[in-house]
Amino acid sequence: MLRRISARYSRGLLAALVAVAALVTAANIGPARAADRAPASPPSAYTTAP
Repeated sequence: MLRRISARYSRGLLAALVAVAALVTAANIGPARAADRAPASPPSAYTTAP
């Protein structure tokens, strides 16, 4: 019975490590860059900057 429990926990730990590795890899890749440098939206009429 102890072998089944330890096997279950080892599979869970391995799945958690794979998930963390996937998240770290995705975070390091970063978002895709835009093809053009056009602004996303025109400036708002209600800005507080002079």
